[in-house]
Amino acid sequence: MNSEELKELGLVQHIFVDLTAENGVKVSCLILSADEVPRGSIQLSKRAKDKLGDCLTAGLTITKPEYDTVLRGIPKVDEIAKPYVKACPALVRKYTNQVELINPKNGFRVNLTLREDSTAKPNTLYFNRYIMLLLETHSEGHDPLIITRARTRSQPKPGIHKLINQLIQRSLSALGNFFIGKRELTLRVGHPYPFDEHQNLCRIHPNVRKLLGMEETDQIVITYNSKQITIPILDIDTEHIAQSVKLHADNEQLKFIDSHLFIGITALSRNELEIPSIGTSVTVKRSMYSLFLKHLNKLVLPVIALLFTIVQLYKDLNWSIALTVIISLVLLPIIIYTTLSEERAKIN
Repeated sequence: MNSEELKELGLVQHIFVDLTAENGVKVSCLILSADEVPRGSIQLSKRAKDKLGDCLTAGLTITKPEYDTVLRGIPKVDEIAKPYVKACPALVRKYTNQVELINPKNGFRVNLTLREDSTAKPNTLYFNRYIMLLLETHSEGHDPLIITRARTRSQPKPGIHKLINQLIQRSLSALGNFFIGKRELTLRVGHPYPFDEHQNLCRIHPNVRKLLGMEETDQIVITYNSKQITIPILDIDTEHIAQSVKLHADNEQLKFIDSHLFIGITALSRNELEIPSIGTSVTVKRSMYSLFLKHLNKLVLPVIALLFTIVQLYKDLNWSIALTVIISLVLLPIIIYTTLSEERAKIN
């Protein structure tokens, strides 16, 4: 859209608007400005045109979303590591607890969970420096940021086979979180290497991979809004990191920071997650399901030894079946816990 017309309509770049055609077809679009676009007209992406079908672009109606401009407040020391961001009651009532924060200068965006606090200043979010770095905003807190509701999607009802698969994966993930623990990080999406585009993988900095307790080719879970995918992970080449990460040429500190906030995701994976643009922040963690499968060989022998021991004791000591089952249920978690101690040490 024309930049001057964008301002006249009270819109800003990098927010989502609803386009409605005369026949009622609706599509949600990320809005950008360009001076070469004539006033009174818009340019649509190929994906938006496909969703609209044969509708005429001349009769489209733009629905403006609710958004506000907010500033950054400095959180208290004991609130820095909290999974929520403090905000005034008015913001929470208007946008709910799940919001999206956007830097209008570069389009970088991150999803946040708000917590109502009566002591918070109006139109101020108290987020830590890590979120500030993800958005690439200044530490002084004078850069205006855009707040809007986090986008939600209606999930189709899964079939019986998918439900069973999800139940198995969630059960193993819950066991993994209990026996090993988990660490989640938020990273900024970028392009992988060009030769990675046809591969089902992603790339991150080796230091970030170690922080997640992962090895190369391990499976990583990437989540954006309500969608998630599980793909293998590889390191970026730290000697030629500028080939994939857009770095600040004259600032060594920002170079270092940007390289550690980066995750390279292919276009196919970005489309599957419905990531709107490069610079969007996603949540990553290691896949407990694949971790259990990877270390299954370490668990088989101890479990078999336990079963043989329990059976032998059952015969020799004339234990009851109930006592045998109780002892097995007590010893089995201990064996799993000790066998996976190496994986637990990677993140603890």
